[in-house]
Amino acid sequence: MRRALGLALVVGALLGPTAPAAHAADCSGVTVVVDYRSLGGGVQTGCAAGDPATGLAAMQAAGFGYTFASRQPGFVCRINAKPAADPCVNASPATAYWSYWHAPPGGSWSYSDLGAGSYDPPAGSVEGWAFGSGEQPGIAPPAPPRPTQPAPQPTQPKPTPQQPGQPALTAPGQPGQPAQPGQPGQPAATTTTTAVTTTGSSVALSSTSASAQSSGSSAASESSVSSSAAGPSATSVAVEPTATRGSPVGLVVGLAVIAVLGGVAFLVARRRKAAG
Repeated sequence: MRRALGLALVVGALLGPTAPAAHAADCSGVTVVVDYRSLGGGVQTGCAAGDPATGLAAMQAAGFGYTFASRQPGFVCRINAKPAADPCVNASPATAYWSYWHAPPGGSWSYSDLGAGSYDPPAGSVEGWAFGSGEQPGIAPPAPPRPTQPAPQPTQPKPTPQQPGQPALTAPGQPGQPAQPGQPGQPAATTTTTAVTTTGSSVALSSTSASAQSSGSSAASESSVSSSAAGPSATSVAVEPTATRGSPVGLVVGLAVIAVLGGVAFLVARRRKAAG
């Protein structure tokens, strides 16, 4: 009997206090919750990675050691060497023992009908241990971790397609091309030709003025003055002007020629009168 008790103590020492594994909130396997209550250890949680085969395997993989009662193998009397006052020979009393619980993540606790060595906890579930008179663990079964949302990627604005009929947009900072200045009109070229013919007592004068524009169009005006003396006091003057386009120089020249011809006609009539 002493030999069995010594063996239980050795096993308890080998499976003694160890640090719990990762926090249950980060666990993708089986979460283990141990509530020490009055034993001075608070509530600790650990994570058994993967899919452990039994509740005992999950507790040990989560970082908790355990000890069996020497006369009742399979009955857990200590977790992480607590309570130290329990000799772990017979089963613990109903007022101070480790009760065994199961729960889904974020759900509610249910008392286990099987021993920890016979129960196979499913992956993703929660295992609970609480010391006392059969109360459930003092914390709710931890909820599963929330999936991490990827950070939103900034979207690039799409260029607005150019609508038909709309003027092209000029890039910022680029000045538009200046319009080409209009070419000034070419000065009108004016040509004036004056011919004076005197035969006997008649004087004929013709004046032609031509103006050419830069576009290639031209206009001509012709003035003809004829003076004939039928007798000493007979004088006739005929003027046939046409419209002149362009510079008024041709009109001024025409008027001056008419005035000269009038004077010439007067002198001719006077001479004929003096000769008769």
